[in-house]
Amino acid sequence: MWAGQTASMLGDGVQGVALAWLTLALTGSPLTLGSVLLAGAVPRAAVVLVGGAVSDRLSPRALLLASNVARALVAAALAGLAASGSVQLWQLYAGSFAFGLGDAFFLPAAGAIVPQLVASDRELPAANALLGVSEQGAMLVGPALGGVVVAAIGPGGAFGMNALSFLLAAVGLLPAAVRQTARTEAAGGVWTDMRDVLVYAWSRVDLRALLLLISVESLTYNGVFGVGLPALARSLAQGPVALGLLYSSWGCGQLVGALSAGRTGLPRRWGPLVIAMTACAGVAFATLGLLQALGPDAAVLAVLGFGVAYSSDVALPTWVQRSTSPELLGRVNGMIELPRSSLALVSMVAFGALARNGLAAAFVACGAVQLLAAAAAAGSRSVRNLAST
Repeated sequence: MWAGQTASMLGDGVQGVALAWLTLALTGSPLTLGSVLLAGAVPRAAVVLVGGAVSDRLSPRALLLASNVARALVAAALAGLAASGSVQLWQLYAGSFAFGLGDAFFLPAAGAIVPQLVASDRELPAANALLGVSEQGAMLVGPALGGVVVAAIGPGGAFGMNALSFLLAAVGLLPAAVRQTARTEAAGGVWTDMRDVLVYAWSRVDLRALLLLISVESLTYNGVFGVGLPALARSLAQGPVALGLLYSSWGCGQLVGALSAGRTGLPRRWGPLVIAMTACAGVAFATLGLLQALGPDAAVLAVLGFGVAYSSDVALPTWVQRSTSPELLGRVNGMIELPRSSLALVSMVAFGALARNGLAAAFVACGAVQLLAAAAAAGSRSVRNLAST
């Protein structure tokens, strides 16, 4: 399964370049590109809770298989249209919507299946770290490979490569040894399942606090990385090279952090790590705005990426998997994905609006929000006492 999922994440990076390039080739409009991406973000945010409920009712593996096969068919259709030169803009909108809908079912199931693949809960940190390594490696290699593929054989080849990667991910699920977990018969319908998980989340102070921190993270990180870093790179002498180095520094930090987490394991108390990383993000964002120089900014991003890999990429899913009943795991993962999906575009628009008063002010504002969130988390006993085991 891990090999297939790694191939799929790599294919996503390749396809991202192809979709952007093809949209701009057809329209020449960055605004249109944004709207095509929005067409994928809307169903992802609107349906992710349903995806979690369906994952709990069926099985994560069945949902992953269906999602991978469906997205492979969509990617193959776009590959054929792009290769024939007959692709139209509305088809890119439809394809983006379909991918977003597939993600809404895939993401909750992907988090829910991990405990079923390991022999015991003790192996969860290493398993999540392994997936984190694949994700960060794909983020580093995928877009670069996508650029080469689009330049060499066109966007159709990139879509075709992603279709193949989805099929490899589906095939990789078939021989996976899934550990059966105790499940109770679901009563009522999907809407009842969604209501139940909302009641469950509200009853847990620790989960409520964590969802608030994830919402703050979604409102700041997306704007900083989606709008702030490109704008920062434009102000530096190195231009586009600077942007690549900034993103690579972040990616390398996360990759090393995920590898380290897999080797060392997690601290027994995870709460102080969450609080510290939230505060570090605040300081880092403010530093990026006030110290606009490539070397120091790249170093800040690398260090921050290392810590985020520990706290968000490995510790967060491990805590969710260990502290949540298997019958609710898909829905809880859906709740965690909801702010990430729904607030990403809000974050980028808000950062752009703040940047009209100065780029440094926008970075500092995001840093201030993170510091306020860290202070609030430090005052919460539930957050301070979050435990990895």
